[in-house]
Parts: sequence; C-alpha cells; structure tokens
Amino acid sequence: MSLEHAILGFLREQAMTGYDLKTVCFDHDAQHFWTADQAQIYRTLDRLESRDMVTSRVRRQRSRPDRKIYSITPAGSDELDRWAAATGPLPPLRDPFLIQLRFADRLSDDDLLRIVRERREAMQERLESLRARAAAEARGTGRDAVLNRLTLEAAISDARANIDWLDDSLETLLALAEQERNVPPGQQRRLFAPRTDEKGSPS
Repeated sequence: MSLEHAILGFLREQAMTGYDLKTVCFDHDAQHFWTADQAQIYRTLDRLESRDMVTSRVRRQRSRPDRKIYSITPAGSDELDRWAAATGPLPPLRDPFLIQLRFADRLSDDDLLRIVRERREAMQERLESLRARAAAEARGTGRDAVLNRLTLEAAISDARANIDWLDDSLETLLALAEQERNVPPGQQRRLFAPRTDEKGSPS
C-alpha cells in the first residue's frame, strides 16, 4: 500500500490538515493496517502538492497558529481510482519478533518462554481492542462502512491466527523443555544447544 494513496483516500473523504491526517486517520481509522509518522505525512503531502494531486489553503486563526488545510484535486481523485482498481503484489514480510525468535537459541528456557508469552499477551490485547472497535462500528450500512468493517475483520483474523500460532509455539517449547529436564546430569539443559564451529568448539 502506498502512503500517498492512503492520504489521497482520506482527503477525498474530507479536507484536513497534516496533523488531522496523523491523529484522526492514521492513529485511529487506519491504525489496524497502516501507520505513518508526522514527518512522513508532511513529506508526502509536499510531493502530492508538487504533482497537483492535492492543493492547500491557509486558514488564519487569531489566538492559535494558522492551519494549512489540504484538499484532493480531480487529478488526485483519478489517481486514487486508478490505484484502487489495480492488482498489487503481496507486501514484503517484515516481523521483528520472528527475527528475534529465529536467533533466540542462546536464551535460557525461562527467557525464551517469556518473550513468547509476552508476545501472546500483546496480541491478545490487540485482538480485544479490534473486537471492541468492530462492535462499535457494526451499525453502518453504506459501502464505505462495509469496506471499513472488512479491514477490521482482516486485522481480527490476523490477530487470531497469530495467537493460535503462539499457543502452538508455547506448547512445542514447553515439550522441548520437559525433554531436556530428563537428560543425564551435566548434559545440555537448554532448549537449543549452543552453535559450534566446524571443529566442534562453541561459536
């Protein structure tokens, strides 16, 4: 997904400032599938304005800083429609936790189990938050409301699948820990033996 197209989509729904895009749209409406920091949003707005995809106007305020309000242009709306109708590639997979888990072989049993349990707790909190939001937004009947619910359902499905995988992972790791409790004294008692080099020495 392109940040440019996300911004175009939100601006087509309503003209707003860069700050509102951050706090209302990306920190709330789209938080379950896309994130963006304030600097990214302003840089993207500048690019879109230079390409005549959006336009801006300054609203003067007496006792507060002026507000720069962005609106989508016809060219921006056409670009959003073109992009929405295209079939894009699958997004790249980037999960820091899986990298952490992949190289956690030197951790103790307790630490390894802890990081998996903490991940599960965090994912459970995410699932509960998504379910609460889906329940609060269940009444809309227009196309935009239905499509929004579909994005929430996708995030809920992803969270549930993650929790199932984490439960299976905990079961596997606990079984390995139990196996290692039964090894003779003096032998390896961690879930994974330390890596060794070609000569058999610990690396």
